[in-house]
Amino acid sequence: MVLVDNALQRLDLISDETVARIREDLTDFVLVPYDEHRNTVRDQLRRRLLAFRDRRAWGPVDIEQAVVLAQRRARQGISIDVLISAYHVGDRELWRNLSTEPGGARALLPDLATLMLESMQTVSTTLASAHSKETWARDRMKLSVSQRLIDLLNTNAHDTETARLAEYLGFVPELHCVAIAYLSEKDEPESAEQLDLERAGKAAIARAGLGTTHIMLVQSDEKMLGRIVHALTTSSLIGIGGSHSGIAGAARSLKQAQIALAAATQQNKVSIFADSWNLSCVLNTSELLDDDVLRIADLAHAHPPLRETIGAFAQADMSVTQCARASHLHPNTVIYRLARWRDLTGWDARTFSGLGKSLIACALADRQLSRPS
Repeated sequence: MVLVDNALQRLDLISDETVARIREDLTDFVLVPYDEHRNTVRDQLRRRLLAFRDRRAWGPVDIEQAVVLAQRRARQGISIDVLISAYHVGDRELWRNLSTEPGGARALLPDLATLMLESMQTVSTTLASAHSKETWARDRMKLSVSQRLIDLLNTNAHDTETARLAEYLGFVPELHCVAIAYLSEKDEPESAEQLDLERAGKAAIARAGLGTTHIMLVQSDEKMLGRIVHALTTSSLIGIGGSHSGIAGAARSLKQAQIALAAATQQNKVSIFADSWNLSCVLNTSELLDDDVLRIADLAHAHPPLRETIGAFAQADMSVTQCARASHLHPNTVIYRLARWRDLTGWDARTFSGLGKSLIACALADRQLSRPS
């Protein structure tokens, strides 16, 4: 078929034009090296033209090659819709070249169009199936590696295996890493864990569980970190560790995040270790506190107005006037509540020591109200 033979002679030019259009329209293909991309596009177009010359749809060998390509693109992070769109671009560019051929070429186009549509339907189904299987296998492997890495970091096992697993997941030792620990407030503890990597961008290096706590290690800018935290706050209490580099830094941030999580409440769903490390450290070891402290926490739980005034008084730098203004109360009401707290607990919140202990008791009460049953 002269029409096809002429196109085969111009295959390199058609391939270059197709690759350029794909990479312009589908920017995800920046993940694919140019030379590799060009070779696969050229092979795809060549197979299409040879099938046209033989007046047939794609055969088993052609389909098998499509399967290999789908698996490769899945490993490279190219989504199935982008991959199929690239095939459509290739067919469109090939059709444009065939339809502009002079002479009697137009008489052959209806038959070629039928073959193209038959092949595309088969190829799309094949691509979707192969891509899905490869993605599933890759995600299962990544989850397993993530769990192992976080277990090792949590036990301070900073050995060769830890470094190898981190490298596999894309961890860059020179970049800072932030750990996020989160706890679902819903009855379904896995609901927050279903935050997929597409939603979190490619910032989530590892995600796993430590008991009922979910962990995410993130290497990204503050904007992406904020997006992830915002998505999690819809159903979770969150603790955020510090920003540190290297494997040891990731382990440090991981522990900080878990400690910070202890201070997260319904009123303060996001607890940042750097801002509340003192309170977080105490709450993280609350089982060691004396019964007197726990008793006063129960009193704080039973008297919400007093608990709220203690917190407002601390926020107002122990100023009755500022506390009253911020709480929309009369100063005498603030004074009365502080005195009432002292009478109930024996702790004077108008002293530095008494206020510090009172805040811990109130935080214990808030956590008791906020934690899932």
